Amino acid sequence: MSEKYQVIVVGAGPAGYVAAIRCAQLGLKTACIDAWLGDDGKPSLGGTCLNVGCIPSKALLESSEQYAHAQNGLAAHGIAVGEVNLDLDTMMQRKQRVVRELTQGIAQLFRANGVTHVPGQATLSADRCVMVSHAESETTL
Repeated sequence: MSEKYQVIVVGAGPAGYVAAIRCAQLGLKTACIDAWLGDDGKPSLGGTCLNVGCIPSKALLESSEQYAHAQNGLAAHGIAVGEVNLDLDTMMQRKQRVVRELTQGIAQLFRANGVTHVPGQATLSADRCVMVSHAESETTL
């Protein structure tokens, strides 16, 4: 299978997905190749930042701050609470939900703007072509 695109963006991290969407908005036939797989083994847009870096870290930090505030910060306001318990499983599920919602948001933006998401590892080849390896298959763009 060989598809023709005017723009091929390699990587769907914060710079890549924005570039792909903007190119498509400008009327260019655009594909975005990305090899990231989520915890479920399925393709997941957003790169390191969205999947395991900035966003998950900030989600966990917010949960930790809420816990600390419930433990220590309410008394100054005259609010007495009983024992405050931390449920790490629920905290991690919330973090995963935040990541899932944001990665799905990028996928929706790709669909809305006509960007073709091509899961796989990109390799530049001769004659202005890009080879994409995914699982047991190869595609030329």
